Amino acid sequence: MFKSINKPLFTLSVLFNCAILIGIGSGYWSQPYTIAFILTMVGLQFLSPKFWWTTFLSIISLLLVYIPIFPRITNHGNLEIFIGLFLLFLLVYKFKSITANTFRPKNISYVFRYTLIAVYFMAGFHKLNAGFFSLSETCNLYVSNNLNTLLFGENFKPSLFLIRSSQIITIIVEMLIPFGLLHYKTRKISAWALVLFHFYLTLCGFSNFSALAGFLLTGSLINFNKIEKNYKAFKAVRLYVFFSMLAVLTSFFITRFNLVENTLIRFCNGVIFNLGWLLFFYFLITKTTYKKQKIKPTLLPFIPVLFIILWSGQAYLGLSNSGNLTMFSNLVTEANRSNHYLIDTQKTKIWGFEENLVTIIKISDKYKWEGAGTLDGYALPLIEFKTQVAKWSQKYEGPIECILIYNGQSIHVDDLKNSQFNDAKWWYPLIHYRRIALDGSNGCSW
Repeated sequence: MFKSINKPLFTLSVLFNCAILIGIGSGYWSQPYTIAFILTMVGLQFLSPKFWWTTFLSIISLLLVYIPIFPRITNHGNLEIFIGLFLLFLLVYKFKSITANTFRPKNISYVFRYTLIAVYFMAGFHKLNAGFFSLSETCNLYVSNNLNTLLFGENFKPSLFLIRSSQIITIIVEMLIPFGLLHYKTRKISAWALVLFHFYLTLCGFSNFSALAGFLLTGSLINFNKIEKNYKAFKAVRLYVFFSMLAVLTSFFITRFNLVENTLIRFCNGVIFNLGWLLFFYFLITKTTYKKQKIKPTLLPFIPVLFIILWSGQAYLGLSNSGNLTMFSNLVTEANRSNHYLIDTQKTKIWGFEENLVTIIKISDKYKWEGAGTLDGYALPLIEFKTQVAKWSQKYEGPIECILIYNGQSIHVDDLKNSQFNDAKWWYPLIHYRRIALDGSNGCSW
């Protein structure tokens, strides 16, 4: 029933399968059965191109895990949901032509390029704020902290020049370099800049985002007319798959047997993943022919661009400011202290949920924001606080005591489960807010 498909489409299916695998399995194996299943699906593709369809089984398994907690997952996780749903739709809609190997989508490279540019641009746009360009609180220090400690020791402090340079380079790479993919003369150098950028980010522990970026970048580079003859680039796909699988298995064994410190798990994963990353993109970039294409412009490539802008731009309208490409941006979107250089949220906000705050004065350390962030001395928008209370009520037995300030009044709540704060509506979890530091700092958050 399932035959091999053409090499460009197989390459893309493999890389998205690896993106799913790395995205969920690069660190702790919090979903061991799901990861093991996806690992098997990727392994089948390593054995034969006839198993291209296993990517869609991986997508379904990922959706079963992610949809119930959407959008309260990583930024790349939300993107993988959107892309996965689109690919499932495409498989059903074009099943006959795909399986008959007659599917030749027009403008597919432009769809990938515009999508990649939109993702990078919005990630960089959020960073145009006073917090990111601070020399003491910038997320650049947070992102590189583990790698700097490993290479230079715990007492290493980057110079102010190095910090400022890294901030500027980040903005250039995210907001300018991707546009070079649009022109055939600058495509190669732009691709190398992005490959090296993600090589570095992977060493910092972000192979999960790099794997998704690799899928988008590959779709932006592939010459769909010539790659059938490009055996070396196609062969390198197996190297990419092999090292992706090895990287995830390494994370498992490190976690299972406590082989290294927890902070080094993602670094070890990234070192192995980078081997396949560099080998694959070396062959793809150097062996691909870059020529001027004469394709009639259509609106199709702009559809994902518009979607990404709307999804990412929620923060400036008063909706979600987490999980929508705001990662590690130091962005503050409260109306009374927005820190963005170009957008004043006092003028752009439509919804005022973020201004209706609950300030947590004292609560047990086991009750955390999204299971990770302590809340003593932080504030949460009311609907976010109610969402967290609902989660705590399901997870923990016994009363949840808390001292908080709401509507200017200090309140001692003996049990949040039986209070006015435990009446979250069904749609509250769909709007995802970060915790707000009361000292005015712009703490780093994913």
